[in-house]
Amino acid sequence: MARTLRVRLSVRSALALVFGLGLTFLFLEIARDAERVIAWALSAMAIAALVYPAVDWLAHFRFVPRAVAVLLTALLLLGTLGFVGYKIVNDVSDAMSSLQQAAPQRAGELEQNSEFFRELKLKERVTNLVNAIPERLAGGGASEAIKSAATQGVAFLAGLILTIFFVLYGTRLIDGGLSLIDDDETRLRTAFVIRDGSRRALFFARVKLWEAVVEALLAFAIARAAGVPGAAALAVWVGLWSFLPIAGVLIGALPIVVFAGAHTFERAVVVGGCFVLILIGDWWLNRWLERRSVHVGSFAIVLAAFAGLELYGLNGALLFVLGAVLAVSIISEIGPEEVAEVLAASPSDPEMAAPAVPGPE
Repeated sequence: MARTLRVRLSVRSALALVFGLGLTFLFLEIARDAERVIAWALSAMAIAALVYPAVDWLAHFRFVPRAVAVLLTALLLLGTLGFVGYKIVNDVSDAMSSLQQAAPQRAGELEQNSEFFRELKLKERVTNLVNAIPERLAGGGASEAIKSAATQGVAFLAGLILTIFFVLYGTRLIDGGLSLIDDDETRLRTAFVIRDGSRRALFFARVKLWEAVVEALLAFAIARAAGVPGAAALAVWVGLWSFLPIAGVLIGALPIVVFAGAHTFERAVVVGGCFVLILIGDWWLNRWLERRSVHVGSFAIVLAAFAGLELYGLNGALLFVLGAVLAVSIISEIGPEEVAEVLAASPSDPEMAAPAVPGPE
C-alpha cells in the first residue's frame, strides 16, 4: 500500500516564506530602479582603485597634500578624456563634412548617366540622408540633445564625486568592513586574501589599460600614415578591442585595413602586416602578464565582456571584465590555503575519514 506523504506548514513558517518572497521582490525592484546609480558607484569604485597608486605616489611628496594629489590626478584624467573626446569628435566631424560634400556630388553624377536614378531622385534622397546624420548622432533634435547632454553631465559629475570619495575613504571602508569579523585569525586571513587578490587583479587591469593606450596610439599613427579617415575614433575602437584576448586587436583593426584597401591593395597589406606585429607583441605581453599576476582564461574574459555589454553597454563590459579578473584572482588566493587547512583538520582515524572514491577493479 502506498504511503501518503504529508507536509505540515505552520503559520509562522508560511508567514516567513511570504515575507522572504516579498523581500526578494522588493530588492529586485530596487536594484532595477537603481540600475543607473549602481553603475555609477561601480564605475567610480573601479576608477578609484585603478588611479589610487598615482594619488598615493603624489601624496608621498612632503610639499603635496593628499587633497592636492587627488585634485591633480582628477585634472590629469579629465584632461586626457577631454582631449581624446575632442579628437574623436573632430575627426568624425571632418569625415562627416567630407561625406556631406562627396555623397551628393557622386549621386548627381549617377543621375546624369541613369534614367532610373533620375526618377528615384537619388541626389535629393542622399542629400537629405547625409544632412540628417548629425542630428541622429546628437540624439535627436535640439531638445533631445540638450536633455541627453544634461543627463550625461549629471552622471559625469556624480561619478567624479563618487570617485574622489572612494579614493579618499576607500581603504577606511574596507577596514571598517573587515572589523566586523570577530575572529582575529579569520579577519587576518580575509584581509590577506582581499589585499593580495585585489593587488594582483589591479596590476593585471592596469597593465591591460596601458596596453590598450599604447595599441590605440599605434593604431592612430598607422591610420594617419595610411590616410584613413576618422583615425582617432578608429584608434579608440582598436584600443577597446585589445582587452579581448587572442584576436581582439585584429578584429578592432579591420575597419582601418578596409579603409586602407580603398586606396590600394598594397597599402591594405602593409597596414594588416603592422597589426599582425602588434598582435604578436600583444600575445607576448599577455603571457608575461599572466605569469606575473593571475591567469584568466580567454573564455572567462570574453563571456564577461559580452555579458556586461548586453546588460550595461560598453561601461558594463569593462566593469564585468574587471570583476571577472578580480574573482579569479581571489579564488586563486583562497583555493590552495583552504585545501591545506581542510587536509590538516581531517581526522586521523581511518573510519572517521571521508570514504575514498572507488576506482576501477
